[in-house]
Amino acid sequence: MAVDDYNTTVVVVVVVTSLALALFGGVGAMLGGSCVRVSATRVLIGGWISMAVTYGLLKPLDSFTYRKMGKDD
Repeated sequence: MAVDDYNTTVVVVVVVTSLALALFGGVGAMLGGSCVRVSATRVLIGGWISMAVTYGLLKPLDSFTYRKMGKDD
């Protein structure tokens, strides 16, 4: 990956993904004839929840992954 610092990588992924979620939520609302602001917000919040759940479930596996890749914490 282009960014070596773990925290910076997480922040960049969250920001870029949030922008994409809001954009696609707005486009979907425009195509469906719905309120753009409400739809984009709903998709964004749903995406944040799923990112948080996924991060929380996979974070305990970091130590196993680093050992497998030959990296130390």
